[in-house]
Amino acid sequence: MDGNLKLGEHFICDLSDCDQALLLDSDRARDLFTQAVREAGLTIVSEGYYRFSPHGFTCFLLLAESHASLHAWPEFGYCAIDLFTCNLTMDIHPLVQKLQALFHSGSCAVRNVDREAALTPSVLESLRVKGILAPVEELT
Repeated sequence: MDGNLKLGEHFICDLSDCDQALLLDSDRARDLFTQAVREAGLTIVSEGYYRFSPHGFTCFLLLAESHASLHAWPEFGYCAIDLFTCNLTMDIHPLVQKLQALFHSGSCAVRNVDREAALTPSVLESLRVKGILAPVEELT
């Protein structure tokens, strides 16, 4: 039997009408983003940061649960935030709301994409052989 296995959720957030002064202070904005992700209970294992000239920045957080990134365009008062987690029991909405408040976003659009693996019969059998999936009981 073919099917899909949900392995994660990817939240794509567009924050518009944000505090431009805050976004121009990229170090402070990065710190607020990092702190909010950490306080949400996600585990940061590494991070990266790049400041553009004359303004704008990208930062990413490599998480034990997957990743989080923020791309800022201060001149437009806009942040693109991606939150991808494989922790399917975590409610990510409070984190999105906190980020919206931290960046004083007047408008926030969120899209949620389920990340799924297609499980063909050959993939299912391979997972069973490896002991990752229990064998299917055959009816006689």
